[in-house]
Amino acid sequence: MLSKGYAKFSVKHPWFHRANVLAVVITFLVSCYQLLVNEAFEYVIGFVVTLLASVLFASASAFKKRYLGLES
Repeated sequence: MLSKGYAKFSVKHPWFHRANVLAVVITFLVSCYQLLVNEAFEYVIGFVVTLLASVLFASASAFKKRYLGLES
């Protein structure tokens, strides 16, 4: 359900989708850096956010290809 809504949203607003992907990549990179430098466990949250966002992006892409007839 969430992936269906995000798939339709990303078709209507492609620049906002690109900004979301960029924000996830930046979150991942900052979390990696902070985890390596500070060795603090709370920066693992960035990995969890990245994992959840990646699952959402992948399922939305599969929905777009299957039902909307669009390539990601």
